[in-house]
Amino acid sequence: MSNGYRTEAISLDYAAYTRAVMDLTMRLAEVIFTAGAGAEDATAAMMAITRAYGLKGTDANITHTIIQLTHEDPVSHESISRSRNVKYRTLDYSKLTATSELIADLIEEPMDVVEARKRLAVIVSSKPQIPVWLRRIGWSLVGAGAAILIGGGPVVALAAFAATYLIDQITSALDHRQVPLFYQTVVGGAIGPLVAAIVQVVDPSANSSIVVVATIIMLLAGVTTFGAVHDTLSGFYLTGTARMVEALLITGGLVTGVSGSALLLSRFGLQLEIDANPFVTLAELPILLAASVIIVIGFALAVQVPWRALWVVCLLGALAEFLYVAGTNAGFGLVWSSASSAMGVGLAAAVAARIVRTPPLVIMVTALVPLVPGLTLFRGLLQMSEGNIDGVLSILTAAAVAMSLAAGALLSQYLVQYIWGPARRLQRRFVGPLMALPVRMGRGTSKRIDRI
Repeated sequence: MSNGYRTEAISLDYAAYTRAVMDLTMRLAEVIFTAGAGAEDATAAMMAITRAYGLKGTDANITHTIIQLTHEDPVSHESISRSRNVKYRTLDYSKLTATSELIADLIEEPMDVVEARKRLAVIVSSKPQIPVWLRRIGWSLVGAGAAILIGGGPVVALAAFAATYLIDQITSALDHRQVPLFYQTVVGGAIGPLVAAIVQVVDPSANSSIVVVATIIMLLAGVTTFGAVHDTLSGFYLTGTARMVEALLITGGLVTGVSGSALLLSRFGLQLEIDANPFVTLAELPILLAASVIIVIGFALAVQVPWRALWVVCLLGALAEFLYVAGTNAGFGLVWSSASSAMGVGLAAAVAARIVRTPPLVIMVTALVPLVPGLTLFRGLLQMSEGNIDGVLSILTAAAVAMSLAAGALLSQYLVQYIWGPARRLQRRFVGPLMALPVRMGRGTSKRIDRI
């Protein structure tokens, strides 16, 4: 009889331990997933952590809004299942990096579950690395840098800075009031043409439409196209499709806001026109590189890239613009120039990630922001408003550029991880490269990956 009670007690202890580990695992996965990581990274993290804590035979699954973890008891063959709803999603690369480092520590040497939960609670509840006012200025720098990048002068750059600051302030207030994302983007998109009209009145010689393009680039910078492509190519079709729908929803709201505002202005005789030449000479290249660095710094502040990685993303942002300009002037076209630039940045990011101890995802997404196809999208909107069918082709080209940026960056990471070792072992379980987890490159120093 006593043996029966002892067995039951052991079984209860094991069940309680299992639930505690599963709860910790899902909390960690939720943090990195909502902070910008792909479904594959979150799934790999859950499998790695549960194995590190001795729970074999665990199955992890992620959709766009649900994280699920199931474990089968090897003794009783009963399944324990847990799920969490993903209630929010925002780019926070400082939190993503800190949680990734905690995951690395747990995979390398599992600590007490209670202590691990305390460390995670500190990460989640700690003060933001960058205060709100500075993050708002960061978004404004994205707008100002984008205006300079496509040929705007001081007046236009200042107007773009003010417009993007206003957009961020208004959309943040709407988000606080839980206004749907589509309507937030409609309002944000409508502000650009209104500020452009003011610039046109103040300085008729200025190319005021560049202000609109700058606001478009700022609003598109946080779109989840990269995550959507990553999830889709990795085989997480449901999550990838959901993220793609979210990206299309944001873009649709942006198109609605910009076109509606431009139509209203046309009733008052204010016509928006764009005059920006995508081909540049060698003399203009330094200005473009400087503008790219401004955009990268602004985005890094807005999404709270770790301070130690700031110099790296600035260098790679300039590299991205240089490769893109070289490709377009060599006749590669917008799509292939974007893809080749993303691949070049991705290869460099693989090395830089090891130097600054930051996930490759953080570095690549930040460095590629200057290549967001805001100019192409706006040109398509103007063409469509004039009844020109070429506008549809321009909008499709903008979508193709966004897809090529994500696909090129992912391909470079896959090649790097395959050559250096981890991807070959991961092929039995995952399709694409890991972007937000601590991947130790090299054949002799990959203990963390071997645990997955």
